[in-house]
Amino acid sequence: MVAQYYLCKTVPRNLEEIKSWYSSTNGRDKVSAFVGVGMDKVRDIFSYFVAAMSMFAMLGAVYQAFNNQKVSALTLGTFFLVGSLIVFLPQVEFIKTLGVEAKLRQTVTEAVATLATVRRLAEISARASYLTIAWGNRLGTPSAKDKQSVLDDIDAQLSELKVTPEERAVIVKPWVGMIRAGFFFLFSRVVREFATLKASDLTAKVLATQSREAREAEMAHSALITPWFTETNNFGAVERLETRSLSTVINEYLPVKGGWLSDRELAAFATFERELVRLNDDCAKRGGYTAEAADYYDRYKERQNDKEMAKQLWEASR
Repeated sequence: MVAQYYLCKTVPRNLEEIKSWYSSTNGRDKVSAFVGVGMDKVRDIFSYFVAAMSMFAMLGAVYQAFNNQKVSALTLGTFFLVGSLIVFLPQVEFIKTLGVEAKLRQTVTEAVATLATVRRLAEISARASYLTIAWGNRLGTPSAKDKQSVLDDIDAQLSELKVTPEERAVIVKPWVGMIRAGFFFLFSRVVREFATLKASDLTAKVLATQSREAREAEMAHSALITPWFTETNNFGAVERLETRSLSTVINEYLPVKGGWLSDRELAAFATFERELVRLNDDCAKRGGYTAEAADYYDRYKERQNDKEMAKQLWEASR
């Protein structure tokens, strides 16, 4: 602003004075100063605009990834990376008007630091995507297979940016934790469906036989299962799974030996538990759903399928 004001106050008014003034060294310096200030302002405005658009692109990519719009998410993610490169990569220090001289402001060391910054931005964006989809896992949509497909695309970008396995492990930790929680809640729903089947079976026997033995069996079952329901209503599975394995938390959830599940029924649930633990361990190693685990979870995540699994365990324990 100072250069512009000074120039306006000192520039001559007629053509002859302008020619004489510009031909002097002092005049050329003033014009150069004015042009330099203008170019700096234009460059700063453009940088701010690109930075703002990059942030909107990042937010849009996370939102589209959550809504399973993979193509849109990848496109917006690309815009974010390109914008970041424009803002942070070496810029031109100055441009001489009416000439072709240009000088790079950034050194090789600064360029390496800039690439590290871009990688860090990509890491933060990926972590946000994993967090969003991980918590969205509790809403039931989209399917586990579709969610993992989106995250696989993000993993490919992380690999291209040379993100280390240790850094990726930190990024995917909430997602792996939610997968583990999902398998536990699947198990717990099946246990409760099994409890409903057993109670119905005992009641049917009472109605069919009207025998004292049937009534006593029903009352004994009720005396055992009522405190178990009270204890597990506020089980706090997510908190337990943060510090314990899936197998440990499942065993804490199941009734103890001699409780409302018979030995044969406990054996049937032990088989079911081993299957879920195996699938979860495979997911933990991969840092996300395996194809087998995604298909399994999507098949049994609906409550109607919970009932079918409970029936299978019921029949296997007879």
